[in-house]
Amino acid sequence: MKTVLLIFLTTFFIAGCNTKGKDEIMEFIPGTYVRAGQNEFGKEFDTLVISLQNQSAKEYKIQNRWHYIRQVEGEANVPEYKVKETSGIYNAETKLLEEAETLDHYSFDIKEKALFDGTNKFKKIK
Repeated sequence: MKTVLLIFLTTFFIAGCNTKGKDEIMEFIPGTYVRAGQNEFGKEFDTLVISLQNQSAKEYKIQNRWHYIRQVEGEANVPEYKVKETSGIYNAETKLLEEAETLDHYSFDIKEKALFDGTNKFKKIK
């Protein structure tokens, strides 16, 4: 009986040691990210909503909601809206999410709760 118990505990311990560590970036990715910008031509608001689409393929659905208020001679024009849906594949080696259509890369900073698209910084809100 002690031998069976010892074998069971040893097997349980070895199995626990052999599990792969979780990828913190991959777990962090799903969520809503926002960014706002302003220049002499207008104001821009971006929202990225990223959700897991296929876990085994590391594929994510990316929805970009864009809102732009153009200013002409100091007056705000009618707001422009765009919604774009695409997908992306997460590369566990580079820790980057690559968009399928444009091949843009998104990087993530867990400590700052941020996503970077080139020099554009998005703050994760949920």
